[in-house]
This record gives sequence, C-alpha cells and structure tokens, in this order.
Amino acid sequence: MTGNSTTEIIKSLLECLQKECNNNEDSMVADITLLLSQSTQLSFRKEISNEHKEFLNILINYLINTTIGDDNEKLFKFKLISIRFLRTICANVPENQNIITSNQHFINFILNQLNENDSNFKKNENKKSILTASSQVLINGIVSNDEMQTLLWFNIFPNKLIILIEKYKAKDEFGLLPNHLMLIYNCILNNKNRMKDLASNKRLIEMILELIKEDDTFDQGYNSQIFNWIHLIFKCLFINNFFIDLYKLLSDNKYSTELVTSTTTEKITEESTTTTTTEEEPTTTESTTTEESTTTTELKTGKTNKNQVKLLNLLDSIIHDGDKKNIKEYIEKDSIIDLKTCYFMIDELASLYNLDFARKDLKVATQQLTTNLNQSDFDAIFFFIKIFANITSYTEEMLSLSLSMFKSNEIPNDIKKSNEDPVNQILNDPFSKDSAIDPSASKKYDLNTLLRKKGLVGICIGSLHGNYGSDSDKSTTTTTSGETVTSKGFNKNVELPDKGFKIELIRILGNLSYKNRGNQDEIRELGGIEIILNHCRFDVNNPYIKEWSVFAIRNLCEDNLDNQNLIESLKIKGVASNDELKDLGIEVGVTENGTIKFKNVPKKEKENNN
Repeated sequence: MTGNSTTEIIKSLLECLQKECNNNEDSMVADITLLLSQSTQLSFRKEISNEHKEFLNILINYLINTTIGDDNEKLFKFKLISIRFLRTICANVPENQNIITSNQHFINFILNQLNENDSNFKKNENKKSILTASSQVLINGIVSNDEMQTLLWFNIFPNKLIILIEKYKAKDEFGLLPNHLMLIYNCILNNKNRMKDLASNKRLIEMILELIKEDDTFDQGYNSQIFNWIHLIFKCLFINNFFIDLYKLLSDNKYSTELVTSTTTEKITEESTTTTTTEEEPTTTESTTTEESTTTTELKTGKTNKNQVKLLNLLDSIIHDGDKKNIKEYIEKDSIIDLKTCYFMIDELASLYNLDFARKDLKVATQQLTTNLNQSDFDAIFFFIKIFANITSYTEEMLSLSLSMFKSNEIPNDIKKSNEDPVNQILNDPFSKDSAIDPSASKKYDLNTLLRKKGLVGICIGSLHGNYGSDSDKSTTTTTSGETVTSKGFNKNVELPDKGFKIELIRILGNLSYKNRGNQDEIRELGGIEIILNHCRFDVNNPYIKEWSVFAIRNLCEDNLDNQNLIESLKIKGVASNDELKDLGIEVGVTENGTIKFKNVPKKEKENNN
C-alpha cells in the first residue's frame, strides 16, 4: 500500500468517525480492516506515528465514547478490529505506544472493559474477542518502553491490578489471567523500583501465588501459561534479591494455622463396692476399665504457611530446572541467589528444628513422638534441603574457582562427641559463629566451607541421625495438637518415592565433602560417616540412595586418612531387619567371626486386610 492510499483510507475513515455516519458501516469495516492488514509492517506503523497522530486520537476517542455491544454486528466488528489495530501499531514503535498509553481516559476505558460484567454482549465469543484484544493493548503499549511502563504502573498499581486478578481468579472463562500476569511481568522487568513495589504488596503477592495449583505442569495448556508467567515474575524478583523480603512478607499466622482433627482414647476406671453383713467377709472393691474415644478439632499453628512453601518451590524449580546454581558473590553468570539468601535459608532451617525440639513441658518418651511443626513446615524443610542439594553441587565454573582460589580449610579438632543432639551441638558451637559467616568472607572461603561454618553439616546429620529409625521400624509421630502422622522420618511425606528427602541430605553431605578437608572432618566428628554407611544399601522408598551414599563416602575418604581409618576400624555388629527378604523366606545373620550367613525360614505371610 502506498502512502497516498493510506492517507486516502484514513481520510475516508475520519469523515465517518467525526460525523458519526454509522449508516456507512460497511465502508468503515473495510477501511479499518485494510489498515489492520498493513499494520504488520514496521514501515507502516512508523508512518502512522509520523503522519497520522491525529487519526489515532480521534479513533481512540470514538471507542471511548461509544458503547461496545454486539446488537449491531457491523459496528461491533469495526470496534473489535479498531482495538486490534491499536494493539498492533504499538509493536516496536514507541511513538505509537506513547499516544495510546498516555491517554488515561483510554486506559481507564480498557480497564473498565476488563473489570465490568458487560451485559451489552449477547454472544460470549464476541465478549471474549473484545476482552482479549483489550488486554493485549495494555501489554503492547508498554513493551520495552520504560516511560510508558512507569505511567501505566502509576495508574494501575496496586488497586486496579488487584481487581484484575481477583475478578478472574475464581473463574477465568476467557483465559485472560495469563495476559494480566504478562502485564505485571513487563511492568517490573528491568525496573527495581517497580519490583520493590510488587514485593512489598502482600495481598497482590498472595493472590499471584494462589493461582498456582498443585497439579500445574508445563504441558497443561492454560495452567501452564499461568505458571510460566508466575515463574518469570518471581525469577525476576529472586535475581534482584527479593527472596528474603518476600518470604518474610508472607509470614502470617493466618496462613500458618491449620485445622486438625484428632481422636484420643481415654481409659476410664469405674469402681463398684460390695459390702457384706458378716465380719468374716470384708468389703470388696471391683474395678472395671472401659475405653472411651473422643474426637476434637483444634487449631495448630506452625511457623510456615502454604504460600511460603510455594515460594520455595518456585525458587527450587528455577535453580534446578534453569540450572541457576551459581552464587552471585562467586560467579554472577547463571546465579539466582546470593550468600545472604543462603544464610537466611539455613537460619530458617535451624529455627524449624528449634521449634520441633521445643517440648520442655513433655516427658522424654513423649518428646520423641511429637512435633510442633505443621505440614507446611515439613514441606519447607524439604525444599530448603533440596535447594541446598543443588547449590552445593558446584557447576564447572564454581568448582574451578574453588580449587584455584581457596585452600582446604581445616577445622580445629576440638569438637568432641557428646550425648547432645548433633544439630544443637553444631548450632551452639562458638566456632560455627565465627567471622567467616559474613558475605565478605566469599573472598576467603569457598561456598561449601561457609555453609558448613553456618551449620548446614550439623543440620543434615541431625536430620539423618536424630529422626530416622530402621527401615522396618515405622514410627508414629503425633503433633502436640493430637494429629497422628505415620512416618519413618523427619518429614511425614519424604518417604514417598517422588520425595527422596534422605537422598537430598546425603547428596548435600557428599557435595560438601568434595575436596574439602574441613567439611570431611566435621562430618566425621558428628558421626556422619557411620550413618551414611548405614544407607549404602537398597531402599525401595529412596531409589539410588545407595549410589549417593557410596559417592559421599568416596568424597569423604579422598585425601583424608582419618576418615579412611575410621571406616577400616568399623566391625559388623548385626544385620538390619529386611522385610523383603523375609517375605521370600530368607533370613540374614552374622556368625561369631563376623561373616554373614543366610538361612531358609518359613515365608512370611502378608497380612490379609480382607
């Protein structure tokens, strides 16, 4: 299309718009359709911005002042194509973006379209077309244009954004939520002030996180679009060091309070007294005991809430799936978090342990079977550990830096074994709180050394050593509020095949001990070698735990004679119970000279629940 023909079409269209000659609707539709078809060309879009600014203003005002419905099919079609035309001419032409987005009346008109339940549409497909095009105008009007992003953000943040999300959160029949999230992402991208605005608005952050459903995956169409944009929004916030602020912002007892239904059985003793009239037969008292079950519902408050768990899940997915394992102070490339965030996560882990151990009012026997943590606390622990399992596994760049710049840091050999829990031992040890726990220490120590000094080794060994029994001995854990949880470990869900909590703990210990003498020694001092050796066997609930344990032992023994001697000095004391072998009619034992023997026994019959 030549410049003259463009001018002629616009001139013809302007006459109709200014005179409101709606009796010539066919011509209006034809003209705007021609303009839309040519708007895909960058040269045409620039021509509009240079020569036809007045036309854009007149078209925008016409849309604002005319009710859009589908009673008049031709007029509706003209308005729909006009909005699409305005959407398209914004692409890569800041001048057109400025004309459209700086018109506050037009932006309010678009927002009203999106927020109101407009009854002017009889056909849902027509309403969907208008609303989709309207939301796209907002996005295209700000892409790569910081001035317009600032202007629109000032207009819509936070109240209008909250209304947009709230309206479609429960029912998004037209699939507009991904567009609204895309708008937020484009507004905060490359602008730390707007990121700070978003990261400081608790209601909006919570609403965005609540859009994540538990079954969201990358191949689920609509849900995948929502998750992908949420993923990008939080990745942008994490990279710019807002994780700690977000995690603290989301902390609220309103969300960390869980409704727990528990059943307790109480023994009631009733005494009956029988009196006789003769002196030879004394009065006798008979006691009968009956059991009475009562069901109570109460609120159990932990430290963590579901939205904080979702935040951790997002961080874990970005680090793991996006391979962003580097730490900023060491290597900026492919990093998502800094040392301060690492320290914060260890502090949160330690506080969850302290909450779990705070049962001074209970008897010792009861303490071992109760917990003050809620389900979100358990989930948070799992994600913290999973994140550390990834970042302690150095990338090639981190490994090269560690080996070339930092020497192995030996620790004093004065951490003596005691009856104190390993976690408390390391957290209370003055050495673990030395001056190395400072972000500036990245110039003196490698990452894994600093994480050991902060207490990560003690936490991992404490999780394995203090909370897991033998595989055949499932324990029953009860919350202090009466909730009964059957589990074999610290996290009541981690024994599921898709969790692998113990594997992540052993991965961390193996990673920390790689070519690091100080970490190797501390793991030995805290009894970590024995417990890792105990996992060098098949575990149906933790696939590949044997392989990870062997890897950890290999790293612990490399260039460490003390660790090698410890393993060499170990003797077989017995064989762990193995229900799988018993099911096959095989029993394993140890002879007097320390060799293993097998013998056939009657096959163990499985319980029939019928």
